[in-house]
Amino acid sequence: MPDSHASSFARALASRLDHGFAIAGGLALLAMAAVAFLDVVFRSFNRPVTGAYELTAVLVALTVFAALPGVTRRDEHVRAGLLGALAKRRPALGVAMRWLRRLLLVALFVYLAVTLWTMGQTFRRAGDLAPFIDLPLAWVAWFGAASSAVSALCALFSARGTGAELA
Repeated sequence: MPDSHASSFARALASRLDHGFAIAGGLALLAMAAVAFLDVVFRSFNRPVTGAYELTAVLVALTVFAALPGVTRRDEHVRAGLLGALAKRRPALGVAMRWLRRLLLVALFVYLAVTLWTMGQTFRRAGDLAPFIDLPLAWVAWFGAASSAVSALCALFSARGTGAELA
């Protein structure tokens, strides 16, 4: 199938957005390492970092959400190849399975994006904060929603649409 201008634009957009999410994920990972280091150092002086556990949990969520578009764009989701042998014998079935996987991933990511966006709205209206560090939680859900939306775009326009198969 020839590459249309719209799909090449979508691939380029997904790539740039993925790059931005990768930077955000790297910064979250760096912050997580700094929090862990400081917590260990301060614990030796009987002064642990207040809210280190909560902050680490938020940073883990950000890291996972930030990695999701890249994993999706590069087709690195792990999947069980239960029908892989059958698909190799019947190429048309293999093509149909790739498109079905792609459509299911898009549907899943759209569902996650809508659910996380709604959750963020609920958090914002309720004023939900992490208890020990008074960090608002709505933006974490919105970050997950944005990540899921970009992942849906990446899944729709992925180059292979196959994923890594477990044997």
